[in-house]
Amino acid sequence: MGNKRKIVEIEWVDAQSSLERFTIEELNQLTPLHTYSTGYLLIDKKDLVVLGFMDFGENLIKHWQMIPRKMIKEIKVLREAN
Repeated sequence: MGNKRKIVEIEWVDAQSSLERFTIEELNQLTPLHTYSTGYLLIDKKDLVVLGFMDFGENLIKHWQMIPRKMIKEIKVLREAN
């Protein structure tokens, strides 16, 4: 089976975009999208974090997410690596 990796929950602020039409007044009411991601902590660098969601072992990961550090508010460890 896969390696025992830390499982973390990341609280972060995501960017938004849309193909819908908005007035300038509506756009002025937008706020950043507060979100949470939970997964295997694969990479933890000064400028980014990478989570994996399916670990097939032997360093094979399917479905991953890179989050820039400047968007991250908090990282909570849910399970330590063994």
